[in-house]
Amino acid sequence: MNNREQWLKERKTYVGGSDIGAIIGCCPYKTALDVYMEKTSETLNEFENDATYWGKALEDVVAEEYAKRVNLSIEVETKLLRHSQYPFIAANIDRWVDSGRYILECKTAGFMSAKKWGVGPDSKQIPESYQCQVAYYAAITGVPKVDIAVLIGGQDFRIYTYTADKVFQDKLIRAAVLFWTNFIVKNIPPKPTKTSDVEHLHPKSNGLEIEASHEILDKMTELSGLKSQEKLLHTEIEHLNFQVKEFMQDNEALIDAKGSVRATWKNTAPKLKLDAKKLEAEHSDIYQQYLKERKGSRMFLVK
Repeated sequence: MNNREQWLKERKTYVGGSDIGAIIGCCPYKTALDVYMEKTSETLNEFENDATYWGKALEDVVAEEYAKRVNLSIEVETKLLRHSQYPFIAANIDRWVDSGRYILECKTAGFMSAKKWGVGPDSKQIPESYQCQVAYYAAITGVPKVDIAVLIGGQDFRIYTYTADKVFQDKLIRAAVLFWTNFIVKNIPPKPTKTSDVEHLHPKSNGLEIEASHEILDKMTELSGLKSQEKLLHTEIEHLNFQVKEFMQDNEALIDAKGSVRATWKNTAPKLKLDAKKLEAEHSDIYQQYLKERKGSRMFLVK
């Protein structure tokens, strides 16, 4: 087992900073059930997309820029820091600042996420899931503050400060303790909170029927009505799109009287796409070698 696999295996033994926001319901990317499944599954898979990849790749760059701007030393913490009372509560911090006086967390964000970060030198507005993460780290380590350095859109560097809030931090620790003891230890999944949770809990149908309750029938009536409205809205949106595009013709941007851009209609760069049908027809033996079965899913239809 390599170091990365060992780290992924160890992550299953504790509630970390990237988990606590999901547990209390303030993370837009995953839920408490997602955390439960990560901790209890036998697989060592790690979710990664472009955002997480570049976040890791640029961590050193962000850290060094922070050190330069505040003129203080920073040190990497290689060990997992476990809570003194609860070993299943732990932190993987990015850096110590000024010989362990406080913590630095390094982040990257796209232009579209800039509005989630406050503007101005005194702003404390950061995404809620990060607020939970740094407060959690402060609770575990006992530091008086955590600085968050973020590079937005690859060129806008900002520094925010979280000051220790014992009431909030105690709330997070209690939430982690309850999650671990009520769900992980007892091997009972938490209640689903969104559609993806239900789909994870019930990936396969059993082929049987279940009679709807009066409450569910009322919800089905409401759902059918909303879906009808959705179709009408989709038709109206398509018609308005047509009218605006017809007006723009070959022009790339639509502006108002003040010069503000209201819409753009740009050409995207061409992309190469594999012609699977041609490959199958002309080189069936090669095509068959690279076929991979994709896991099926359940299709939900409202009658």
